[in-house]
Amino acid sequence: MRSLAWIALVACSSPNAARPDATRAADAAAIPDASIDAAPDAVPPLDPWTAPLGSALAGVTLADGWTDLRALPAPLAIAGGWTDSLFATPDGLHLRFAYAPMDFFDFFISSGATQTITGPQLAGDLATGFQLFDATLTGSGWTIASDPVDDPSIVMASPATNASDDLLVLTEFPASGPTRLYYSSAGSGAWSAPAEVSIGSAGANDDNAKIYGELATSVDIYFESNRGSNAQRTLYTTTYGSGAFTPVAKLAGIATATSDDSQPFLTADEQTIYFTSVRGNQYGVFTATRQADGSWADVHAIASPTTVTTMYAGNVTIIGEASVVSVTEGDLLYMMCGVAEDRHGSDTYGNADYVALVPCVARRPK
Repeated sequence: MRSLAWIALVACSSPNAARPDATRAADAAAIPDASIDAAPDAVPPLDPWTAPLGSALAGVTLADGWTDLRALPAPLAIAGGWTDSLFATPDGLHLRFAYAPMDFFDFFISSGATQTITGPQLAGDLATGFQLFDATLTGSGWTIASDPVDDPSIVMASPATNASDDLLVLTEFPASGPTRLYYSSAGSGAWSAPAEVSIGSAGANDDNAKIYGELATSVDIYFESNRGSNAQRTLYTTTYGSGAFTPVAKLAGIATATSDDSQPFLTADEQTIYFTSVRGNQYGVFTATRQADGSWADVHAIASPTTVTTMYAGNVTIIGEASVVSVTEGDLLYMMCGVAEDRHGSDTYGNADYVALVPCVARRPK
């Protein structure tokens, strides 16, 4: 999940540091003195492109045709709470995410020492740590429910499913020790209890996995991890098939000697990757293209804060956790955005003293 990078140096706070990270047909009205009833009202299909949007967001440089960055409205924007780990299903009709009723910025600037409960409980879940939730697009907007595998006794985040929506991967955050990837599969109308993804993690923190494929054949898993000699966060992959995992391998062509790379997302054909990165003096959401030999090239930023050393009220200063949905009208780039605010007039950072973390979306029209 989480850990969005912030300003030029920092990988944004993470629950890990806190031990986490309708349609209906109208009845035909009888027409007086008429021999036939009126036809039922036509119900238009749900379209993610025309889903409700919030205010426009400033302070982000967009590339590759992406435009019109906007916050997502309530109920996805939850005042006082910490929404994170946003993941859009391929059809764009569902958003999976993690939520905790704590103040994100207080946690962040205290390096996890302050965990203030400031937000509402969500969907009847009384837990104060991160839990999983699903938002479903309906004719009247988004509705939120607890995820079927959510367990209030376990801190969990970073949910993602395959295209068939019958295999879920998530991250669990134990009270002590490293984060671990878990999976659950759907069958006979229910989801299985999450089981650990056994990929030889040892003392490494594995997080933010995405999955592509089917259990009946094979499943490719992409994730971030700090495994390796220099312990920097880097992107890795493994494939599950015939009851076993292939050796975990680093994605060739992504990492530099000093980059911090996290939160991968791939298109359905696994030929384009999006990820969050801090590299050199750049920070934001990056993309790369798979080459014939399996390596990645043309690494470049597509969404980055215009100013990364100073916060300005009203501008985005944190961005990451990309997932892309393709629909008839174009592509939708869902992310998490941290918007700087001047809540107390203290101008602690530039002319801002707070950052509110909100789900957001950019568009790329066809």
